[in-house]
Amino acid sequence: MIAANRNHVRDLLLAFLMPLVGACAALRPFDNAPPSSARPWKAPDLSAYSAALSRREQAREPGSVSIDPGKTYGLGELINIAQRTNPETRVAWERARQAAIAIGLAEGTYYPALTAAATGAVAHVPIPIPTTVVPGGVFTADTHFVIPALSLEWLLLDFGRRGAAVDAARALAMQATAGFNGKHQQIVFAVTRDFHALTAVRGKVAADRAAVAAARSLDEAATARKQNGLATLPEVLQAQEEAARATYELQDALAGEHDSRMALLESIGIRPGTPIDIADVSQEPLPSGVAESVDEAIDRALGQRPDLIAGLAAVRAGEAEVRKARADYWPKLAARTAVAGNIGELKVENSAYQGVHELQYDAGFRLEWTLFDGFERRNNVRLAESTQRQATAELEHATDKAVREVWKAYNDTKVALAKHEAAAALLTASEKAWEATLESYRNGLSTFPDVREGERNLAGARTADTAARAEVRTRAAAFAFSTGDLARP
Repeated sequence: MIAANRNHVRDLLLAFLMPLVGACAALRPFDNAPPSSARPWKAPDLSAYSAALSRREQAREPGSVSIDPGKTYGLGELINIAQRTNPETRVAWERARQAAIAIGLAEGTYYPALTAAATGAVAHVPIPIPTTVVPGGVFTADTHFVIPALSLEWLLLDFGRRGAAVDAARALAMQATAGFNGKHQQIVFAVTRDFHALTAVRGKVAADRAAVAAARSLDEAATARKQNGLATLPEVLQAQEEAARATYELQDALAGEHDSRMALLESIGIRPGTPIDIADVSQEPLPSGVAESVDEAIDRALGQRPDLIAGLAAVRAGEAEVRKARADYWPKLAARTAVAGNIGELKVENSAYQGVHELQYDAGFRLEWTLFDGFERRNNVRLAESTQRQATAELEHATDKAVREVWKAYNDTKVALAKHEAAAALLTASEKAWEATLESYRNGLSTFPDVREGERNLAGARTADTAARAEVRTRAAAFAFSTGDLARP
């Protein structure tokens, strides 16, 4: 009870002091701005904002998706998590919902407006009047009255204004929905791209581990030959150098794996410290090729890409705004009616109060036609037409860009498949060459430079193979993204 009273007193003090604080701020507005451009400034409310952010983070509820530390997540499951947890999807979702609400606002103008109002007052009215009529030259009237009123107005004819507004709202809702679907496609592609980037780095880590093993095998072979008097000390030292170089490159690849993992978690929309086991698909089968022609892919892209759908919706919204601007040249006809009560009393000079308690009403039509407005309507039409032409040009540009993107993604996918075939053949040849050269070196038939070159070629071939495999998957995802196939509704 005491705390409640204290809060009530505090609220009363704040209500009393806030106008005074506002008056001081109005007299000295620069008290709320940095005094100098030379250094940061700690604003009076900065600490309160920092504390509010900390409390907000502490009170933040965990995401709707829980991560199982004992489970290995594949690409499809990671995409599912991203679509549910990434804040960007919720932002796009709210925009689509706001656009849907805008349709309801536009359609609501077809309904009549019903308003209730009440006016109450006490009035003392002195009126100057010739002294020949009233001694003193002042006529006074006192009144107490309350007038409750209920009015209704219904717009009957507006020559298409409301219809154009509804069409524009529906087009903008479609634009927001296309943006929502497009955001999902962007997130799906980002997760796919970063997932395969992590796969490529993991492949490089595996290749570098194999390179370390190969370098150690070379070191052991050179040491054995040195012990048998068949190799020199420089050969042993160079073999140790190769082992140290391979170990350094492995550590560098491990650091790159950590960075790639952080980038993937960011694309998913989960915190960097979240314990999650991500599947390694570096050795899974690859697509054999592109089954369709580029013309078929272009036709599909032009019919389903979210950015093109949003561009067409912007054009249609512009067309509706043009119709609305042109309709403003015409009048508006509305039916209106009102009913009210006149309740009060009146006295003149020193007479007694005379009361009234009567009903008053009216009904009729209201025609409103703006005849001249300083060319505002003409300029509104010009502005709407310009906006509509801009949207049309942007759609044409986006269409041409989409065609180019499909062409590039199509060719990139075919090139990536060809590169993978070449990388796989190179890896097979390098493995055979390395095994034969190392065995020949152990038997004294090959030189140290030959076997060292074979070891380096094998490491490079392994890295090229893993990079080519990841590139095939990334290019295939980019091709699906360019055609609008990713996360289709």
